[in-house]
Amino acid sequence: MQPPFSCVPSTFQSLENALSAPRLGRYLGEAKGDKHYALRLYVWNGRLCEAFYLPSQIAEVATRNTIHKALTDKHGVDWFSRGAFLCTLPDRLRKELDEVMRKEREIYGTATTVNHFVSGLSFGFWVHLLTKNYDGVFWPVSFATCFPNKPKTVNRQTLYDKIERLRVFRNRLAHHKPIFDRTPKSEYQNLLEIIGWMCEETRWFTLQISHIDQTINAKPQI
Repeated sequence: MQPPFSCVPSTFQSLENALSAPRLGRYLGEAKGDKHYALRLYVWNGRLCEAFYLPSQIAEVATRNTIHKALTDKHGVDWFSRGAFLCTLPDRLRKELDEVMRKEREIYGTATTVNHFVSGLSFGFWVHLLTKNYDGVFWPVSFATCFPNKPKTVNRQTLYDKIERLRVFRNRLAHHKPIFDRTPKSEYQNLLEIIGWMCEETRWFTLQISHIDQTINAKPQI
């Protein structure tokens, strides 16, 4: 439970100057103009973001690794240099891949491995590989190995929609945006479902280390 706190008007003004009026204004609306409650909501939102950090990291890393497996199965361990794969990428993602490879090789030299490229690429790169461009390429043939627990009724588009939703939410976390009014419980269920479709044991582990539900339930009261 978050302890209540309040501050004198000059302190709130200083915080508003530091954090910006538009940022705090998002919470003032929910607080119906109560500045003390708005600050408590702001802190609670930060606690929510903190609680989501590790579960969303697990979901993102597991997703990119399972899609990496599909790439390896299709094109081999050096998929990143295969023309048959590179020609499927739009220019912006081809440039991203080239830049990541250049930077990782600059850092690690001859010790560079495909794992450096996998971790260096944006989540958006991996989500793109779930678009309709890859129907008949990776999907649905790779469902059995990449998403073995997925219900049979779930198609590639549904997978894309759910993982794109995760990506958008993850970006809100990374950019310190409000999530308290973005159905956090529903977002939590979404990421758990994605993880479970890849690996039930990993979903179990995520549940054990998560304190998202407790943090959601700790919403401060006016």
